[in-house]
Amino acid sequence: MTRDDRGFTLIELMIVVVIIGILAGISIPNLLIMESRAKEANVKSNMHTMRLAMEDFAVQTLGFYAEDGASTTPGGQTLEDLCPGEAYPRNPFTGAATNVVWDADPAASGEIAINPSEHDHYAIKGFGKDGILTMVLQDGM
Repeated sequence: MTRDDRGFTLIELMIVVVIIGILAGISIPNLLIMESRAKEANVKSNMHTMRLAMEDFAVQTLGFYAEDGASTTPGGQTLEDLCPGEAYPRNPFTGAATNVVWDADPAASGEIAINPSEHDHYAIKGFGKDGILTMVLQDGM
């Protein structure tokens, strides 16, 4: 009777499974942390997009900023119309359009607030995974 030497032993297979488990145990938590950081970076990017839209609005209205979502330029454009694609940026946490809150702090992940919004100044805040992001874009003060 001849012995077939092809294949792996049970010990070799168990060692490979243990190594894969260790690598997964190390990499999965890091992946989740990086995903969270990427979503917060996306919120900051959305805040910058809103700032550019506010500045575009001010250029078209001779220096006056939008005071709410219904404010329009002489051409009838709202702040949302001035955003790329004529829509508020996508919320990285929900995948839907970002909820823009006026004259209040954002209350949910991915939301953006324009607070306060006056005709001559504004501040933009964003809500990250766990709270309001410390980055506040402000102009005119």
